[in-house]
Amino acid sequence: MRWFVSWITSVWRALLERPGLVRAGPQPTSAPAEVGRWDPVFALPNIAIHANLLPDGRVLFWGRRDDPAGSMNDHFCTPHVWDPVTATTTPTPQPKRADGSTVNLFCAGHAFLPDGRLLVAGGHIADGDGIDYAATYDHRTNTWTPLPAMRGRRWYPTATTLADGRVLVISGSAAVGATIVVEAVSEIWDGTRWQPTVDFVGLPLYPRMHLAPDGRVFMAGSNAMTYLLDTGGHGTWTPLAARAAGDRQYGPSVMYEPGKVIYVGGGNDAGTDLPTAATEVVDLADAQPSWRPAAPMRFRRRQHNATLLPDGTVLVTGGTSGPGFNDVSPGKPVHTAELWDPATDTWTALAAEDVDRCYHATAVLLPDGTVLSAGGGEFMVGPSPNPPADNHRDGQVFHPPYLFRGPRPVITAAPAELALGERFPIEVAGPDVARVTLVRLASVTHGFDENQRLVPVPFTAQGTTLQADLPAEPGICVPGHYMLFVLSAAGVPAVARIVRVAAPAPPADAGDQRV
Repeated sequence: MRWFVSWITSVWRALLERPGLVRAGPQPTSAPAEVGRWDPVFALPNIAIHANLLPDGRVLFWGRRDDPAGSMNDHFCTPHVWDPVTATTTPTPQPKRADGSTVNLFCAGHAFLPDGRLLVAGGHIADGDGIDYAATYDHRTNTWTPLPAMRGRRWYPTATTLADGRVLVISGSAAVGATIVVEAVSEIWDGTRWQPTVDFVGLPLYPRMHLAPDGRVFMAGSNAMTYLLDTGGHGTWTPLAARAAGDRQYGPSVMYEPGKVIYVGGGNDAGTDLPTAATEVVDLADAQPSWRPAAPMRFRRRQHNATLLPDGTVLVTGGTSGPGFNDVSPGKPVHTAELWDPATDTWTALAAEDVDRCYHATAVLLPDGTVLSAGGGEFMVGPSPNPPADNHRDGQVFHPPYLFRGPRPVITAAPAELALGERFPIEVAGPDVARVTLVRLASVTHGFDENQRLVPVPFTAQGTTLQADLPAEPGICVPGHYMLFVLSAAGVPAVARIVRVAAPAPPADAGDQRV
């Protein structure tokens, strides 16, 4: 009998150590300095399928339908603004076309303009069938303003802010007769009009796009083959490298340092249709960039979110380990968070959240260094909506381990406006500052943050004054609003100041490109 118990124990340990196996996660007695801490779940008036951190520190979000028992194909929506300081939520006006007709922004793409307005492109008629609508949201006036219609209707497009402040909108589908067709021609909003650029047949929906340091746009997925897009002139696509893990759907990619991208998990395993725990990284600064394996996550995941933290680590939350598109059957959703450290290429299991956060969940870094994890649900299962129990009109805030490792530095003064290449002062108090970073405001949906990027900021210290040097390259420091963080030697971030990096002046012959 003793040998049998020993054998069972060894088998059980081996199973627990297999990558991708869903486990209970760290025990409740684990120290927050090691695994972090989740606050209690709180209610929201809708599912946060789209979530954006506004320049005033609040979060703009919207879902699929206002009425949880209403039509899944409503042609109107009511976005809301959640204030993490007061824990209150207020609705915005409903977005409308110039003729006053309402639209549904579900399954749109979005990115911030340099002046802080959010540009939203596309939206929903029915699954796969998008709209040609585009608008901006101004948090200062709580107003939606329609823009000229795009050339194509788009459902699941990606929006990416370019180095000069223009916005690239790419992909998205629409119904053409009985067929769903992906729009092959990208468009750029230049501040006054939409300009088409080069076409690309075979685009995935919601392509994972990142602005590269040289100003080109890198498509990291979900297709296996990756590309660089030069948006100058009529545009040029250049094949770069294929990811060894192949086509990986509903897995996020993150530019964790300028030019360095990690692709995290995703689904589509041949035969099993299981998601993967594998990750891959690429450095666009290499002479011949190629993807290479990085350490795998502890859990297989699809429909998860990856959030860039102010210390340069990447927090992964939610997702499902089950086969297929969005398996939320018992035991398949992953509640345990994980943290990837690019300096050591290691993953650490963190505290587990209380709610399934799978398809249509979002995660947003907040100015105090915590992370809002919210949403999930409102999808079709064949001809019918998913069970109501799988819809999550709520959120939960995560306190990463770095918030429990000593006192915070404090930013007592910093400029509100910055120019590329500028040297600027930061007044601080508390423990000595070891690092300064900028993190661009989040704009996330469908497992991908179309806006986040981290900019390391070199500095010198003299007493309580830091002299920081903003990078001069607009491909590194994209114009717009950022959270300015200072971190102690223990890695504890201050509460961020939100600052604006001005757009570079356009060339004299570039015409009117104001945004």
